[in-house]
Amino acid sequence: MGGVAFAPFPYAFRYGWSEDETVEFCLRELDRLLVTAAPAADVAAFVIEPVLGEGGYVPTPPAFLAGLRERADAHGILLIADEVQTGFGRTGKFWGHQHADGATPDILITAKGLASGFPLSGIAASEELMAKAWPGSQGGTYGGNAVACAAALATLDVIEAEGLVANAAEQGLRLRDGLQKVAADHPGIADVRGLGLMVGNEFCTPDGAPDAAAATRAHAAAADKGLLLLTCGPHGNVVRMIPPLIVTAEQVDEAAAIWADAVRS
Repeated sequence: MGGVAFAPFPYAFRYGWSEDETVEFCLRELDRLLVTAAPAADVAAFVIEPVLGEGGYVPTPPAFLAGLRERADAHGILLIADEVQTGFGRTGKFWGHQHADGATPDILITAKGLASGFPLSGIAASEELMAKAWPGSQGGTYGGNAVACAAALATLDVIEAEGLVANAAEQGLRLRDGLQKVAADHPGIADVRGLGLMVGNEFCTPDGAPDAAAATRAHAAAADKGLLLLTCGPHGNVVRMIPPLIVTAEQVDEAAAIWADAVRS
């Protein structure tokens, strides 16, 4: 898309550095970008996911989000958080960006978990910022669907009443622990990462190259055993797990056991 510039994302596993080193490098490259290909005076907004979704289930380091907020404030740039996958408790906090102190976005976009399957999406921003848009510029054919809005309100009630954000945090730790034990026995799984109930297993060859074929085989084996998963990442070598917020400890343990069997086979 014209007018869009991409800065390096702090994917520490890919670079082979510590998280601190990776964040420092990526912020330095962003600063360079803001004086070269995308001069700061011409930049309207930074757009980022608190956890990369299709990009491989990679959490954005809190220090990087804080660095974006700092640069956005310094240059008069808006910070937009894409919380379509991370919102509504998915990461163990209500919003994914809340894992980083002081990195509140100017604009937040959300969907998916908002209405428990009903088609609904939304944008949130301050009244002052929203008032800058032309009247009617944020409409759409299906905007304001009353049934979807009712489903969203009911969903929010259930999330609060059943403590599902806390459950996502608790069961997410249990899930990662189970998956890390599987990875410890299988060197082909080079990384297990995520926040809350948003966890990825990255498959690599012995020399560190992405191994999409192994990920595909493990994904198919899991499906044969009754565990339905998806792959993601630019190379398709990450098997992602994103169970519902109501998942129980017993179900997490069952999934980890099936996954271990699938990877073994």
